[in-house]
Amino acid sequence: MKIGLIYPNNNNKDKSVHLGLGYIVSYARQIHSDVNFELLDTRVSTNKEKENFYKTQFDLIGITLSSLTNYEATDYISTIKQKHPITKICVGGPYVSMVKEEILVNPNIDYAVFGEGEKTFAELISFLKGEIEISRIKGLIYRDSIILSNAPRENIDDLNTLPFPAYDIFKMNRYPNHRIITSRGCPYECNFCFDSKLWNGQWRKREIDSVIEELLYLFKKFKKKNVVFIDNSFDVEIERVVELCDKLIKKKIIFLWSANVRGENITSFVAKKLKLAGCYNVCTGIESANNHVLKTIGKNASIEEMTDGIRHLKENHIEVLGMFMIGNIGDTLDTVKESIAYAKSSELDIVRFYSVIPYKGTPLWHEINESGGKVFGSILEFDKIIPPVFFETPEFPFEERVIAINLAEEEGFFWYCFRNHKSRLIDLGKTIISKMQTLLPGSLADSFYIKAKKLYYQFY
Repeated sequence: MKIGLIYPNNNNKDKSVHLGLGYIVSYARQIHSDVNFELLDTRVSTNKEKENFYKTQFDLIGITLSSLTNYEATDYISTIKQKHPITKICVGGPYVSMVKEEILVNPNIDYAVFGEGEKTFAELISFLKGEIEISRIKGLIYRDSIILSNAPRENIDDLNTLPFPAYDIFKMNRYPNHRIITSRGCPYECNFCFDSKLWNGQWRKREIDSVIEELLYLFKKFKKKNVVFIDNSFDVEIERVVELCDKLIKKKIIFLWSANVRGENITSFVAKKLKLAGCYNVCTGIESANNHVLKTIGKNASIEEMTDGIRHLKENHIEVLGMFMIGNIGDTLDTVKESIAYAKSSELDIVRFYSVIPYKGTPLWHEINESGGKVFGSILEFDKIIPPVFFETPEFPFEERVIAINLAEEEGFFWYCFRNHKSRLIDLGKTIISKMQTLLPGSLADSFYIKAKKLYYQFY
């Protein structure tokens, strides 16, 4: 059996390995050693590679979807069905878990995986081999004259039982960073975030020794690169963060890395540990500088607490990217102005403001309806909406939301989630920087990278 996988991200800003697809393949290989997998990452693949992929007759093609790539993926699905009508198409990813049966409105999609995908996708392969009945596959949506949705699948309790992602399916030399995930889920309950619902409020972690083993494997097999820990919240357990830092320091595993953190969790002690272990950059979701808004959205932290964390990071020379949102419940034009003023006077190195997206099934989605608000279009259409105002509320109407976006944009803060950010010039610059890091000695390579990164942010 031959299975194709597509990561549709042609317009994404950064080239990045899709770990979800890597895990799906590595898990499936444990059960189906006779299956061959081929990946098409549309961001890094050449036109010739795309042509060859479309010419290949696969038994099944799996496609990961996000709200940012739905339209791109739809074009690929249509092309495949035109060339190979009998090829089965399966989609998955958080976006599918959000819209569920709606995704099969597209008649070219045969199956959809919702929830955690490793076991479900492996069992779908078993079904196509004639080994099990489709009705027994938890977490699967499919057609049988009508659209049917099976029972949801339980989360994997022990992430340490999963093999490392199948990095061999990726052209690893084309990616500027290594990406690793050390945990899944999020224990926090911000009202705008779909992750808590996706993972049923569970947060599960890997053993630190396993994480280090994966790092060493990546460095040995694919050369040492900067590492991005892509956990939703890297510092849920501070003791675990300290353990990782201490082991990296003790074993003298030296590399630059970044992570997503909750600013209020960062003390002076933790910031020092992060720096000593190679952390040079963190991303933190501030959302708003107004404490009433923070409480309303369930952030469970004050702006003062987050400011203290930022100060500790800056005192230890760690670059901080602060993310803010425009349009949450409780937000008004005045509170957005307050956030902009805070961002301008803060110690943040990089600032990004985003327009809030009302993901279906989140508390925000329900609160909009309860407050008398209005959502513009369906989530399937959000990447076509300009200006990027996806809903309004009585206290923050459409016109004022547009003003707020314009104010943030005037400061160079606003980031259009659905806009094409890809740049060949930036790609070339990142490739050169990545090559230089392999040629220069360790400390000089790190210094060169950090300076180049700062220059990059000035122009992009």
